[in-house]
Amino acid sequence: MKSIDEIMRGDHERLDALLAASAQAIEGLRWEEGATLLAQFQHDIIENHIAVEESMLFPAFEAQEGGDANHPLTSLLRKGHKDLRVFFEEMAEAISARDTEEFEGLLSTVQAILKTHDAKEETELYPFLSKAFPENGEAFTQAMAALKRK
Repeated sequence: MKSIDEIMRGDHERLDALLAASAQAIEGLRWEEGATLLAQFQHDIIENHIAVEESMLFPAFEAQEGGDANHPLTSLLRKGHKDLRVFFEEMAEAISARDTEEFEGLLSTVQAILKTHDAKEETELYPFLSKAFPENGEAFTQAMAALKRK
């Protein structure tokens, strides 16, 4: 059975690859393909990945850390999620406008934010939860699969 850490790290890798595929399509001026891939990325990261983190992982972490919903780590990560949503929308707008330069600038910013954000999750949040809830990896896998079916 996979741990929460393994599951979520694997999802980061999958999402990074999806974003990179969108960028490659845009670089090749395959606008419709790039838009489709970016829409898939947006859906998967917001409706699946972030949804699981905010509805399951963050509350579980906060409960283990004394029940504070304003824990510095999860507060920072929630703010990152909020900021990223804005950038994702701006990327979609750049694709709609067929503005390669704007898209590439936004992509660079998003990739830098994700690198830092994901590293925080992968070094602080996921390992902690994997140790605190070693038996729950399968439950998180099922929750993510259920969200993907929506």
